[in-house]
Amino acid sequence: MAKRSAVAKSFPPALAPPLDDVARIQLGAELGIEEAGSLHRQLLGAVDEPRVVELDGHEVRSVHTAALELFCLFCRDRREAGHETRWSQPSETLRSAAALLGMTSLLALTREQRVEVAA
Repeated sequence: MAKRSAVAKSFPPALAPPLDDVARIQLGAELGIEEAGSLHRQLLGAVDEPRVVELDGHEVRSVHTAALELFCLFCRDRREAGHETRWSQPSETLRSAAALLGMTSLLALTREQRVEVAA
């Protein structure tokens, strides 16, 4: 299991209440550089979550490269720990930005929208 940093331990997980063994993280409309610190803390709080973590991206209207990099690291760390992560209704803005930066595969922003668990 991945170690959590001191920063991660000082912030409680920012997850929605459990439904069907899924922890949902609602992403805001603006994921600019200004929101990167808050997003980082939110994702750190969920990296060790044993349930499926679902990233709800339907509201995303603007996304900065820093946010996409955080999502890549989050998905990687969860995959390495054997935890499943998936997307719920990623906006066209989110999909387009990931495609432009070549991150579609890393984020599993495909039709299935699921980050595969490492075998």
